[in-house]
Amino acid sequence: MGRIHLLDPLTVEQIRAGEVIERPASVVKELVENALDAGARTVSVRIRGGGIDEVMVQDDGEGMSPEDAALAVHRHATSKISHSADLFSLSTLGFRGEALASIAAVTHFELLTRVPTAIAGVRVKVVGGGPAEVVPAAAPPGTTVTARHLFFNTPPRRAFLKSATVEGNHVEEVLVGLALSRPAVRFRFTWDQREVFDVLPQERVAERVEALLGTEWAHGLIPLGTEEDDLVHEGIGVTGLIGLPHRHKNTRTGQYFFVNRRFVKSQPLSFALSRGYGELLPTGRFPVGVVFLTVPPHTVDVNVHPTKREVKFQDERAVLQTLVQRVRRALERADLFKTVIPTGVPPDLPASQPGTVPVSPAAPLRLVVKPPPFAVATTTVPTSQGGTAPQPGLWQRGEKTTFRVIGQSHELFVLVEAEGELWLIDQHAAHERIVYEQVLTALQSRGGESQPLLLPLTFELPPAARAAVEEMQEYLTILGFDLRPFGGSTYQLQATPPYLHPADTPALILELAQGWAEGRLDSSIEAKLQDLAARIACKVKAIKAGQALTLEAMQALVSSLLACRAPFVCPHGRPTMIRFALGQLAAHFDRR
Repeated sequence: MGRIHLLDPLTVEQIRAGEVIERPASVVKELVENALDAGARTVSVRIRGGGIDEVMVQDDGEGMSPEDAALAVHRHATSKISHSADLFSLSTLGFRGEALASIAAVTHFELLTRVPTAIAGVRVKVVGGGPAEVVPAAAPPGTTVTARHLFFNTPPRRAFLKSATVEGNHVEEVLVGLALSRPAVRFRFTWDQREVFDVLPQERVAERVEALLGTEWAHGLIPLGTEEDDLVHEGIGVTGLIGLPHRHKNTRTGQYFFVNRRFVKSQPLSFALSRGYGELLPTGRFPVGVVFLTVPPHTVDVNVHPTKREVKFQDERAVLQTLVQRVRRALERADLFKTVIPTGVPPDLPASQPGTVPVSPAAPLRLVVKPPPFAVATTTVPTSQGGTAPQPGLWQRGEKTTFRVIGQSHELFVLVEAEGELWLIDQHAAHERIVYEQVLTALQSRGGESQPLLLPLTFELPPAARAAVEEMQEYLTILGFDLRPFGGSTYQLQATPPYLHPADTPALILELAQGWAEGRLDSSIEAKLQDLAARIACKVKAIKAGQALTLEAMQALVSSLLACRAPFVCPHGRPTMIRFALGQLAAHFDRR
């Protein structure tokens, strides 16, 4: 007798059900999506025991006739597609025709429905995938589905469920996402007879965000764009709300993505959202946002996962680039920092020669006159056409705002007086930002300077690093390194960038090579350049904490910082400055 055999129909049904229904939240998602597809204006969800004991979803949509209701619990029965070609132009959330059959296969299932024009409705009952019982019944217009005792007939699956609290939290997360996707629909959610939320129809996404996530969560969000905005790529729209840079979290739980109004989980979209913030985010932190993407239906595949929670784009690069650019545009428009331009020509701060910065034995607090006029250069980056284009800044410089340096505190902070404010600038973080942008500009323009060494420096690299260095030769040359193989594991350094001390080079190259070999560097050219610039800025002997600065050095530091594209943070996301409003300070002295 052979070892291969066909499974019995009941086992097949349970396996198929497990592909769609993983936990109570899966049941809720499928049923609510069906309700939205049916044109519901109100959706009510009730769960008991975290949804394990019972899930009930009621809607006021178009309902079903008795004939349709009887067919709906059969696998692959659907009203949403007719042919395979329809899979590539979907406009509905559900389409597989598996949701009701899968739920009915692992629960005590009941469907009560009526079309508005009918006098009576119909009730359909199925227990564990058994035969359907269809009887006439009194019912309000719309559909109510109740699923009890999830996985009662598959104990191993039930054993893998978490506690009622954990499962209920997953249900709430799914419902929040679905409610965000349809602000015009009323959503009610009750958990063990406790009303979790009841949000009425709203016109604006911002109102729905506040109603669902709370006033504190919604505070400080900035618009991501409108449909009237010019699109970076034709046919791709991006709208929504994102948090200011300081609203970062240590997980992605504050991110909600919607593709053609479908709530999805997407690491590529999450990554693109973070890329839009660039160095404004500390390493390992994630921004918050509610992001809606609109793409032509034929350019997105929502059929890549049985639960339809993931999507695949025909031109993923175009979609992600559009999101990155829209995030950057939103941040440029936001008031991230007070508009400032110095009104003087202070001595330039030569980051390439940190040793030449004037340093005094002590730096007592002292007042100075306003510095002379100062010009700001435009940073450029290569474009896809091979030319150059202005690199957008993350703040706008005003034309009349002035500042003055008033001294140094504890050899750590530079004190600056600006219009109605007092700034405390971290001198080390500020200089690191300046060096980072100078290095990044050299990388982007492919014009890095190189300084020959009087005596070439030799050092060894491990095998993995040697392979990475061979791949990185182009970037190392752009940076200004002249590094050549010298036999075996030995390399000879003949030139370095002028801003880097030769003795620091071996450790830097090893660190860059390890990051490259381990795949920690982003695959995009832009991200690689930013990562390289940040690592180099760390190795440059920047102005340190505990270093006394002359007045001229402080003026140069502040002016160079304010000339930066993003002066708020160092390359690692630490703030370079904090600001105190004059009124805030006066209040501490009981001044009104």
